[in-house]
Amino acid sequence: MVIRLTKATKFLCLCALLLVSVLISLSTRSITVHTPYAGEPQTVALLLYQSLGEEANALRGDDVAADMACLARDGYTPLSQEDLRAVLRSETKLPPRAVVLLFDDQAPAFTTEAKPVLEASALPWLPMTELTVILRDLQQAGYPVVRLERVAGVALPVQLAVA
Repeated sequence: MVIRLTKATKFLCLCALLLVSVLISLSTRSITVHTPYAGEPQTVALLLYQSLGEEANALRGDDVAADMACLARDGYTPLSQEDLRAVLRSETKLPPRAVVLLFDDQAPAFTTEAKPVLEASALPWLPMTELTVILRDLQQAGYPVVRLERVAGVALPVQLAVA
């Protein structure tokens, strides 16, 4: 059995395919990323504070306070979520020495070790659950990213020297 298509049937099939492709293209959004920097892109350091508490390699409140003082003293700019959004939308430029502070706010020691220091310093920080989204968005925008997991025993300036 051979099925023969008339010119009208072929035309209708072609129209249906074009309609489907138009609907697919309208339903998907394409993102245009503009590189907001001139020349070499600036690296963004993601400081991950996962180990807080009394364990051997864990940071304590004094370590977090020393880190926050080091950031302020050495001219680093911690970014809030709003700052990141503005940079990614090319509304503002990435400030020099930009860092993103990410804390595991679900850790039991967060409320006793880190939260009081963060509230006293008034520096912006983000929960660790935002890490994947932040990392993806910065990389899509073309910013090199360095992930630095903070642990006790290694000074913050030593780790930031890598970034």
